Amino acid sequence: MQSLEERIARVWHQEVRPLVDDAFRCHSTGTPRAAIVATWTAVCTDIIHKLYQLAEDGDGKAAEIVAKLNEARGKLDGAAIKIVEDVEKKLLEDALDLELIDGIEHRQLLRLKEDRNLCAHPSLRSLGDVFDPTGDYARAHLVAALDALLVHPPTQGRKAFDRYIAHVDDPSFVGHADYLVQMFAQRVKSSAWKQIVAIAAKHAMLELPVPETSSISASVAADRHALCLIAFAQYDRDAVREAVTKTMAKFNELPIDRQLKGLARLGEFDVFTDALDATVCQQIGAYVDQVQYPPVDTKARRVIDVIALAGSDAIRARIPALASKFAEFEPYRQADVIAANPSAYFTDVVAEILAAAGSYRVAEHFAESVVIPLAGFIQPEQLEGILTAWAENHECRAAAKMPEFAALFWTRAPQLHGLAAWTEFVKRVRGLAETDWYRYDELAAHIGYREAVAS
Repeated sequence: MQSLEERIARVWHQEVRPLVDDAFRCHSTGTPRAAIVATWTAVCTDIIHKLYQLAEDGDGKAAEIVAKLNEARGKLDGAAIKIVEDVEKKLLEDALDLELIDGIEHRQLLRLKEDRNLCAHPSLRSLGDVFDPTGDYARAHLVAALDALLVHPPTQGRKAFDRYIAHVDDPSFVGHADYLVQMFAQRVKSSAWKQIVAIAAKHAMLELPVPETSSISASVAADRHALCLIAFAQYDRDAVREAVTKTMAKFNELPIDRQLKGLARLGEFDVFTDALDATVCQQIGAYVDQVQYPPVDTKARRVIDVIALAGSDAIRARIPALASKFAEFEPYRQADVIAANPSAYFTDVVAEILAAAGSYRVAEHFAESVVIPLAGFIQPEQLEGILTAWAENHECRAAAKMPEFAALFWTRAPQLHGLAAWTEFVKRVRGLAETDWYRYDELAAHIGYREAVAS
């Protein structure tokens, strides 16, 4: 159990902490009435700061209250004081409406407000009947204020959930992980947080229908919820794991085509992968084994995205058929798979794919969809084989865009800079190319080997 000092150290807003310290000092020095007054002052200040934060985040009701406060700020006339008094009278109700506090917390803080009035305004009591709270009573108010409000950021409940749904549906959706966590994890009540995680898991795994008024399709919504779910795992992995595990029972009942879509969407998310049922993995593996490519139906078309998950060590271990099916594909189809999910696992086949290019257009396709996306994963011991295949295949060597791709390959692979294979590649191109070998000037300039292309 946290001590009072530990709670005070967690006060959310830096400008509220000194006020809480005042209340604690009053309590510690045996002046409980002053402690109650100071506690209420801290509560009012905290709520006002949170209203400003919510207004900045676009909450209309908070913005209305903030506009009133801004009208009175910096003024000491009667009108300004009246505005502030009116705002303070409704602060707790506004905090409840905006879900900064719940119903029980509202009752606790309302009692604090009433006791503060008794402490600050003795005339409210009968003549000679002075309100005389004990130190423990004042301490209880301070603890209640800290636990209900002061240690929390401007969190909300149902409004935060509705805001999350609206954000996913927004045409200008932002999928940045830090933003998602800040807006929809750190600033929500625990109950709303569980609802948000649960709906993200259901949409991402099951591709739930969306309302007719939605601006996006169910598939796009599922993709966005998946991004959110993965981001949320950075903040509260246990909550995400619980939501995924609960949803997995329904995922197991889906038809194979919808399971494939969910797998393609979340197959590299370890929380999802770990929760996959073994029999479902076997079912998907059996389906992958028998599927043909080019596909003959819409289900098979999705298998490319699934086979691309062979690049993920975790999912490949759960469904070995992904790797074996990839190995069966001819080079052009392997390039489709790699383009869908570039990963280090696929680098061993780059040289073979380049060597298999049978036309200049295919060579350019291989360079663009295989070599460039995998550039950052290629290891030094693999480079010579790749560049040899490139130089010795006439279609690769002579295609118009290949010199540009070669220079881009060098740029995207800083881990390979300084290797002699690059210089040897330029020499080989010069020696083998019947025409236009000088178009590799840009690559030669990159690697500092200008004499290889001198006329």
